[in-house]
Amino acid sequence: MTLRRRTFLSMSAAGATGVGLSLLGAGQARAAAGPLDTAPTTPFAVGVRRYNWTRGTRPCTTYVYYPATGTAGGNPVTDAPVAGGVFPVYNMTHGYGSSPQNSLFIIRALASAGFIVPAPHFNHNFTDVNNGNTSKDVSQILTNTLALNASGPLAGHINTGIGVGVSGHSLGGMVTHGLLTSWPDSRIISANPQSCVDMGNPSSSVSAKVLFVHGDRDSTTQYSSARQAYSEITWPKAFLTFVGGSHTSFWSDQRFPRTVVDWARWTMYGDTAARDRLPADASGSNTRWEAQLGDSPGGPGLYTLLAQHSGKAAEVNGASTAAGAQLVQRTTSSRPNQQFEFVDAGNGHVRVKAPHSGLFLQPTGTATGADVVQQAGTSATSQQWRVVDHGGGVISLVNRESGLAMDVWEYSTADGARIAQYTYSGNPNQRFTRRRV
Repeated sequence: MTLRRRTFLSMSAAGATGVGLSLLGAGQARAAAGPLDTAPTTPFAVGVRRYNWTRGTRPCTTYVYYPATGTAGGNPVTDAPVAGGVFPVYNMTHGYGSSPQNSLFIIRALASAGFIVPAPHFNHNFTDVNNGNTSKDVSQILTNTLALNASGPLAGHINTGIGVGVSGHSLGGMVTHGLLTSWPDSRIISANPQSCVDMGNPSSSVSAKVLFVHGDRDSTTQYSSARQAYSEITWPKAFLTFVGGSHTSFWSDQRFPRTVVDWARWTMYGDTAARDRLPADASGSNTRWEAQLGDSPGGPGLYTLLAQHSGKAAEVNGASTAAGAQLVQRTTSSRPNQQFEFVDAGNGHVRVKAPHSGLFLQPTGTATGADVVQQAGTSATSQQWRVVDHGGGVISLVNRESGLAMDVWEYSTADGARIAQYTYSGNPNQRFTRRRV
């Protein structure tokens, strides 16, 4: 465990008083009542019940938010009747000096989308976060929440069979990451650490899909430490960076709740439409989306890239070995000029090599419409691509220098149509099925 994992824990309590800010706004999600394992489709009203739980002598007061009957929108209603349906559990742990009530921006979005959301109210203690006591408290709270399915007003409405999700911000994010690492809870299948630091090495007993969210100008919890945590954990995983964002600035950005809800719906309900919305819901000015949702994007071996809209393969035109030869699409064959190798370039990027020529793919410039060609290998950012993983082996490739996506020009389905770069949209002509040769 490196020193970077512990930098935040050495901060004084006085220096952390700004971590738990009031959260304003309403994050409306898509959801509705449905049978087990069916993702809801319209939003719910939200109810809340308080439970004065303990773990030994440790207080674990928890507000459990849930889909309720009534009209969607507005504030949670205390002790409201639960909506019809069976719902997964997705915990949310607040940050230092905050509370569940100050975290409604994300809690309400999750509950409205069809999740039971236990939200403990902790008087956070830095030592207890560091030694795992608070992570163990959350494990107990998850156990108690699942037990509500047996009796009481939530009986029969909690999905106890698929595992649980956990999320949290700042100290709550560290508690969340601790449950994946040093104090593991094997029931966790989905996690969302927000503005966290690395709390340890990933545990082999936890198999969770993990979404990190962080501002890269966070002066409270180090972005580099969260990046270390992301690099250590196995896929499926994703990282939403708010470029220029502080410790709490993204709370007022609707891309945050939309992305978290998409992640929860995919990982808990198996909602592949929510998974496919992730790149678009996370994108825009001042965000960076990285994801490894299927095969590791830097995995060894040779691959073909099949344009989703046409079914045709990307290839170096004419099997040329010359620098500057264009990338086009053509009917699939076994020719080596339709085979590519993904080479890890670091910092969440890859280089795409054409093994038949030994050259690497890059655009001819930074402008929209610039052709993608092959050139001799360099360390230039023009040869580095971010892999947007849509699941099922389908990816998009976004150039690091230009920020534009690899695109079959004008949606052409013709043999020989050029492949250029264009503003990222995630449309089918920017999606390629990455198939191992």
